[in-house]
Amino acid sequence: MANCPDHARELTTAPLGRACPFCRGVLVSLPDLEAAVPETTTVIEVESRLDALPFKKRRACPDCAVTMTPWRIGRLEAWVEKCPSCELLWVEASDLASLKLVTKTIARQDAWASMDTKSRTEIAQGLADVPKPMAQATAGQTVQALVGVPVLTGLEGAQRSIATYVSVLVLTLAFVASLVWPETFGFEPLGYRADRDSLLGVIPAVLAHDGFGHILGNLFFAFLFGDAVERKSPHWLVPAMLFGGGALTLLVDSFFADPRVLIGGASGGVFGLMGLTLVLQRRGRWIVPLPGFVSAQLPLPFVMTLYVGFDIWVASIGDSGVAWIAHGAGFVLGLVIASFIRDPARAAPASL
Repeated sequence: MANCPDHARELTTAPLGRACPFCRGVLVSLPDLEAAVPETTTVIEVESRLDALPFKKRRACPDCAVTMTPWRIGRLEAWVEKCPSCELLWVEASDLASLKLVTKTIARQDAWASMDTKSRTEIAQGLADVPKPMAQATAGQTVQALVGVPVLTGLEGAQRSIATYVSVLVLTLAFVASLVWPETFGFEPLGYRADRDSLLGVIPAVLAHDGFGHILGNLFFAFLFGDAVERKSPHWLVPAMLFGGGALTLLVDSFFADPRVLIGGASGGVFGLMGLTLVLQRRGRWIVPLPGFVSAQLPLPFVMTLYVGFDIWVASIGDSGVAWIAHGAGFVLGLVIASFIRDPARAAPASL
């Protein structure tokens, strides 16, 4: 008769050796353990640290009462104990789970190491393309959507949006300056007019906003799409698109606008961020309000297609109050630049 070394319960026959009915520890031969958990012998070795936990309370073999020797499992603080006389092993239930985990991990690492670069890349890309479950909107996001505030959810990436905050702050300070010193920083002196200014005049024109409605809309959407972009791209890309792309799109718009009309604002750059978002966050969702005080999550590409289509339609009917050409040019610019950005999720990892 053999009893559990911890609880003195009689060991009973189990699928793997003999087990304690109370703690589920098992007394098993090495061949049987190896059959149940392949590669066991490759991940255990005699514990050489005399201050390790098993040495503080030595167990006696349930079969022959000889003091057992602890064998460490990989680099974990987990052990099996082997009798030096009958060579049976005592394995606690938690340590059996650890043993299975370590052997599976090593098997995966070996399989990964045996693959060529092409196979690794294909697996990494396949994992990147696996659809992720739709993120649930928070109560706050739902309320925002119901009052008409656009909300994006299910965004990928965890990088902090430092450049987005700074860019929004720059636009805000420029607008405040236009209120305090309108003769120097107002829409009239900063705005671009093709018959008056050199081509470089489009650069300060990005900071020129004609009223609170103009600036508030650009600030909000610059933050919304800037955050989505910066999560998965270099920090510099957001200000480069917002200000550099904004200036470039204003220049494009000036070729189609009345040369005597002032144009300005960062909306072209904002639409550039929208184009970047469409590619980088293509699995994102846009929460939209529906009748009856409910909201729905629609695929981001679908909503943006509708939005840009509306923009193109308004431009086609000749609405002269908004730089629609700059919007379209910015969106296309964002799509083009996004195609050159390396998506970290598609890069093959060095190891598993």
